[in-house]
Amino acid sequence: MAKGTHTASSSTSGEAGGKTSSNKGLLNYPRAGVTGWTRWLPSLRLLGVAVLAAFVLAIAAFSVGYAVTDIPEPNAEAAGQTSTVFWDDGETPIGTFKIEDRQPVSIDEISQPMQQAAIAAEDQSFYENRGISIKGISRAVWGVITDDYAGGGSTITQQYVKNFYLSNERSLDRKVREMFIAIKIDQEMTKDEVLAAYLNTIYLGRQSYGVEVAAQNYFDKPASELDVSESVLLAAMIQRPGAADPAANPEEYEARFQYVLKNMVELGYLTEDEASAVEMPEINETKGDNQFKGPNGYLLDTVRKELQRAGIEPEQIDRGGLEIVTTYDQDDMAAAVDAIEELPELKSGMHVGLLSIDPATGGVKAMYGGADYLERQQNAATEDTSQTGSAFKPFALVAGFENGFRLTDTFTGNSGVTMTTEGTPWAPRNYGGSNYGPVSLLTATQKSINSAYAQLNIEVGPEKTMDVAVRAGLPEDSPGLAPNAANVLGTANASVQSMTSAYATFASNGIYRAPHHVEKATTPEGEVVYEPDTEGEREFDENVMAETSYALSRVVSGGTGSYAQNLGRPAAGKTGTSQDYYSAWFAGYTPNMATAVSIYREDEAGNPVTIGSYGGRGTITGGTFPTIAWTNYMTKALEGEPVEKFPKRGELPDVEKPQAPENDPGVPKQVPQRPNPNPNPNPAPDQGGGSGGDEPAREPEEEAPDLGDEPPEEEPEQPEPPAEEPEPEQPERPEPPKERPELPEPPVEKPEPDRPPREPNGPPSLG
Repeated sequence: MAKGTHTASSSTSGEAGGKTSSNKGLLNYPRAGVTGWTRWLPSLRLLGVAVLAAFVLAIAAFSVGYAVTDIPEPNAEAAGQTSTVFWDDGETPIGTFKIEDRQPVSIDEISQPMQQAAIAAEDQSFYENRGISIKGISRAVWGVITDDYAGGGSTITQQYVKNFYLSNERSLDRKVREMFIAIKIDQEMTKDEVLAAYLNTIYLGRQSYGVEVAAQNYFDKPASELDVSESVLLAAMIQRPGAADPAANPEEYEARFQYVLKNMVELGYLTEDEASAVEMPEINETKGDNQFKGPNGYLLDTVRKELQRAGIEPEQIDRGGLEIVTTYDQDDMAAAVDAIEELPELKSGMHVGLLSIDPATGGVKAMYGGADYLERQQNAATEDTSQTGSAFKPFALVAGFENGFRLTDTFTGNSGVTMTTEGTPWAPRNYGGSNYGPVSLLTATQKSINSAYAQLNIEVGPEKTMDVAVRAGLPEDSPGLAPNAANVLGTANASVQSMTSAYATFASNGIYRAPHHVEKATTPEGEVVYEPDTEGEREFDENVMAETSYALSRVVSGGTGSYAQNLGRPAAGKTGTSQDYYSAWFAGYTPNMATAVSIYREDEAGNPVTIGSYGGRGTITGGTFPTIAWTNYMTKALEGEPVEKFPKRGELPDVEKPQAPENDPGVPKQVPQRPNPNPNPNPAPDQGGGSGGDEPAREPEEEAPDLGDEPPEEEPEQPEPPAEEPEPEQPERPEPPKERPELPEPPVEKPEPDRPPREPNGPPSLG
C-alpha cells in the first residue's frame, strides 16, 4: 500500500511539474515562479515581443497607407492661373481675368535671394529631408488630439501638398494624407521643382498668389529681380500674410524679418555683415483693382462675353491662365476716346457709341462703349440700339443695283407725293418739305431725299432691302427691322457694331466677315482654344459694291456728310437722323477701315427721348457731331496708313427691273431727269410725316459742282458752338470749292439739310 501511495503521489507531482513547464512558453505570462501581484508584470521577453510586433505593424500600416494613397488632382483654387488680355501686339496687357491672381513661373524666373529666404523661413533642412518632418508631424498629431494645434513645423513639401492638393482642414486624416503625398512628391519631383511649385502657390496678401504676382503688386518688378531685402520681407509674410499690409504696418513683420535674416546667416546664404546691412524695403502703396474703370472696362467685358459665346467656360477664363490677344489697337483706342471727349459735354441721358472694324479681317480695332464701365455696364457700341434713320438707305441702294437700277435713273424728289404700298396710301416727306423735282438716284443719295428712296424701295421691294441689310451684317431680329416700305427710312434699331459691320462689308467689296474682338486665345501649354474665322463669305457682287462706294463717296464729297472731306483721303459714308431727333448717325469707311458713330438719348427707363439742343445747335443731325467725331477719329487712326482708292466702277448685273406691284398703282413712274430750276432754299417747317435725311456740318453757299472722285481743295471748318447762348449759332459759310471737270453724272443740285421734322402722331418709321 505504501508503495502504491507513493506512486500516486509521484504522479500528482509530475502533473504539477508539467503545468509549470507549459507556463514557461513563449510569453511566460503570468510569470511562472513568481508569487503575488508581481507575477502579472510583463517580462522582458514579453516587452521585446510587443515592441517588435508594434514595429512590424507600423511598417505594415505605413506600407499599406503609402500604397493606397494616390496623388490627387490639384484643387481648383491652387491650380488656377490668371488669364491675361493683350492689345493686338500680343505683348501689352489690357487687363486680366482671375479669381485668384496667380502667374506661375519656373525656378529660373525666381531670384536666388527669394529661393534662399523661403528656405530660411520655412524649412532649413529642405535639401536634406525626404519631404516630411517627423518632429512636425508628431507635434501636429498631438495638437489635433488635444485640440491645441497652432500649425507650423511642416516642410516646404508638406506645405505645397496642403496648398496645392488638399486644404486647411485640421484633422488627423488630412495630416496623414499630407505625409504620404509629400513623400511621393519628394520622390517624383526635383527639389527645385518642388520649391518653384511652392513659391507659385503661397498666398502673400493683396490677392497675390505666388511670388510673381506679389513681386509686381508690392515692388513693381518680376520675381526674377527681387533683391535680398524684398525677398526676406516676402518670406517673412508667408506664415501670416494677412496680419497687415507691410506698406501700412511694416512693424508687424519686423520680428519675422530678423528671424529670416538670422537663418540665412546660419545656412551660409549671408554673412553677418551682409545681414546687418539689410533693411526693410520700400513698398508700393496698395493699388485698387481699377482695370474695369474707364472705357477699357468695356473692352474686357466684351472680350469675356465673346469667349463665353465661343463655348469657353467661365472657370477656364478665370483660372485657365489663357493668353488672350485681342484685335484692339491701343493707338486707335486712344484716338476713339479723344474723338468722343472732344465733343461738347453730353446732356443727361445722352450716350455715344463708336466702333471701328478692319474690313480685311472683321476685327474690331477700337470701341467706345462709354466713359466708365464701373458707372454704366451697358455697352453703347455693342448692346444699346437706336433708330438708324437715313443711314439705312444704302441697303435699298444695293438692292436697287442688284435689280437693274442705276445711279442715272430718276425718281420723284418732291415732298409729300402720294404712293401706294400694299393698298395703303403713303406720302413720305422730305426735310422741310423740300421739293427737288425729278432727281437721279445719285442726287437722291447725296441729299438723302426721302421721297426718291421711298419710291425706289417700293419698286425694288422692301423685302429685298431688308435682305441686303441682313446679308451685310444687321441681325435678322434687329428691333423694328421688317419688310415694309418705310424700312428704307431707318425704322430699324441697330447697334453701332452691327452698322459698322454692314458698312465694313461694303468696304471689303462685298465680303462679310463677322465682327470679333479676340484674335486668338491659347492655354499655357500653347493649345489654341479660340480663333475666329476671318475668311468671310462673299455676299455681294464686286461691281455692285464698287458702285455703292462710288455713290456713298459722293455723300462725303458733296452731300450731307461733307464734313468728312477733312479726312483728306477717299471716304464713303451715310448720315442718319431718327424720328424726333432721338439719335444721329454717321457710318462710313475707307478701303481699309470702317467706323460708325451714334449719338442718342434715353430716359432712366431706357426709352428713347429727343436729344434737343446740343453743342450750340437747336437740334443735331447725322451730318453734324457724329460726322465730326467720325472724321476726328479716322484722321488719327489712319495716320501713317497708306492712302487707298476705292475699286473702279464696272458693269452692274444685267437684270430686268422689277415691275411695280399691281396693287400699288400710286407709285410714281420714272421720268427723264430734269433739273429743278428753282428748288426752295428756305422751305417752311414741315408738319408732315417724314424726315429728309441729315443736315451737313457746313452748307455750301452756292450750288456745288460735280466733284468726281476727288475732295474739294478747300475743306470746310468745324463749326464752333457758342460759349453761352442756348440758340444755335449759324456757322460761317465757306468759299465754294474750285471748279473741277464734271463726270457724266448730272450736276449736283444745291444740297438741302436732310433733317427730319417732328411728327408726334406719326409712325416711328421716318428716317
